[in-house]
Amino acid sequence: MMLAAAAAVVVAGVWYARPRGEGGAARHVIVISLDTTRADHFGCYGNTWIRTPNIDALAAESILLTDYMTTISTTLASHVSLFTGKYPHTHGVPRNGFIVHDDNVMLPEVLKEAGFTTAGFLGSFALHSRFNFAQGFDYLDERFEIFLDGDEIDQNQRRAAAVTDAVLAYLDEHGIPPRLFLFVHYFDPHQPYDPPPPYDAMYGDAPGAIRFGDHPALAYGDGSADSRRSLSRYAGEVSYMDHHVGRLLDELRHRGILEEALLLVTSDHGENLGENPGKAFHHGRTVYQSEMHCVGLIRLPNAAYGGTRLDLPVSSIDMLPTMVSYVGLPTPAGVEGELLTLTDPRANTLARPRFGEASKPARREFDPRWFNNPKARCVRDGSLKYIRTAYLSREELYDLQVDPHEQNNVLESPTVEIAARAADLRRRLDVWTAAQTPLPSRFDDRTHDETIARLKALGYLGGDDQDDSEGEEPP
Repeated sequence: MMLAAAAAVVVAGVWYARPRGEGGAARHVIVISLDTTRADHFGCYGNTWIRTPNIDALAAESILLTDYMTTISTTLASHVSLFTGKYPHTHGVPRNGFIVHDDNVMLPEVLKEAGFTTAGFLGSFALHSRFNFAQGFDYLDERFEIFLDGDEIDQNQRRAAAVTDAVLAYLDEHGIPPRLFLFVHYFDPHQPYDPPPPYDAMYGDAPGAIRFGDHPALAYGDGSADSRRSLSRYAGEVSYMDHHVGRLLDELRHRGILEEALLLVTSDHGENLGENPGKAFHHGRTVYQSEMHCVGLIRLPNAAYGGTRLDLPVSSIDMLPTMVSYVGLPTPAGVEGELLTLTDPRANTLARPRFGEASKPARREFDPRWFNNPKARCVRDGSLKYIRTAYLSREELYDLQVDPHEQNNVLESPTVEIAARAADLRRRLDVWTAAQTPLPSRFDDRTHDETIARLKALGYLGGDDQDDSEGEEPP
C-alpha cells in the first residue's frame, strides 16, 4: 500500500532538514535477516564454542538486544511483522504461503515514499513476490537455487555466498544512490542442514572438530548420533552464513555505506533442536525460547553507542517504529510496536508484556476469527512466560530467570502465588486475543500445486504440518 503523496512531501522536508549522521539522520537503512537462526549460536550472546567472528565483531559496534523476541516462528509472517510493526493477527498473514494484504504499510514503502531507493535480496521462496511481500521494493532479487544431494533440482533457495554475491553485483551495476534501503535475507541454518566444506565438519565429535560445549540440546535432547550430527551441521550452517555476512559487511564498509547507515541484524525465528517438546530440528509448532528468542543488533552510523547491551523486553514489532523514527520519519498509523530511543539507548525503559504465536499445525486452523488461535500462544511479562495450546488443552508457565530452557512447568505443582500469576497472564493473553482484527488473507492458490511443492522443498507443509503425532494428545 502506497502512502499519501502529501505526506511524502512533508516527510521529505523533515529528512532534508536534518544533517546526516546525527541523531537519527542516517543516510541509508540496512536490514539483514538471518532465517531460522538462534541467538544462542553467537559468541556475542554468550556461546563459548561457536565460531561467528563477523557477527560478534559487529555486535561490539552495535546496540545488542539481549531479550529480543519474534512474534511468530515462521518466515513470511515474522517478516511481515518486522516490516509492519504489527502482530500477525493484525497484518493477517498466519504462515507461509499466504498473501500479504495491500493495506499493510511495509517498511520499504515508508522509505520509498521518503525518497529511498529500495532493494531486496532473498534467500528463500518463502518471501517470494507472489505472496505480495514485494510491496515498496524498486528491485527484488529472488533468483533461487536449491542444493540437495549435490543436484540443482529447483529454484527455491540459495546459499549465503550467492546472496552476498547478488548484493555486491547490484551495487557494482547501480552504484550507491543518495539514500538506500537494503534488505538482505540469508536462509542457510534451515533444514536440510547442508553446510559446504569445511563447515560441514567444523563441529561434532570427530577428531579435530569443535565440541558443542554446553549445548542445551545435549542436556535435554535425545543425544543420539543422528541428533548430534544435526546439531553439528546446524552450527556449521551458522558459521558458514557468518562468513558471508562478513563479506557483505566488509564491502559495505569499503564502499562507504556502513558508516552512514542504520543497520539492523535480526533473525525471524529460531529452531527447536530437540530440547523442547514438539518437532525436533524444525520450527513453527511451539513458542518456546528455542524458536522465539532471536538475534537483535542495531548498528548506528559511525558505530555510535557500540557495545551497549539492552536487557529490555524488545519485540520484533518494535523495529519499524524505531527505524523510521531514527531517520526522521513518522510512524505509520496502527503500528503495535513501541519505539526504542536510539539517540540515547540507555534512556529506554520498556517494560510491557510481549506476545507470540505458533503457525503450525495447519490442520488446526478451525477458528474463523484467526487461523492461529487454536495453536500455541504465549505472553511474556518480566521473567515469566505463560503458554497456552488450545488444541491440546495445555497450559504452561516458566520462570525464564531460573529456567531459561523451559524444562520445569511450574503449573504442574503451582503455589497460590504461581496460580495467581498464571491467572493474570491468562487474562492478558485473552485480552490480546480479543483485540485481533486480521486483514483478509488467503493461501496462494493461483498455482496451488507448485506453491505446495516449493514450500515442501523448503521443509514446510510436509507431514510436520499435517499430523499430530509426537506423543501429543488429541484435543
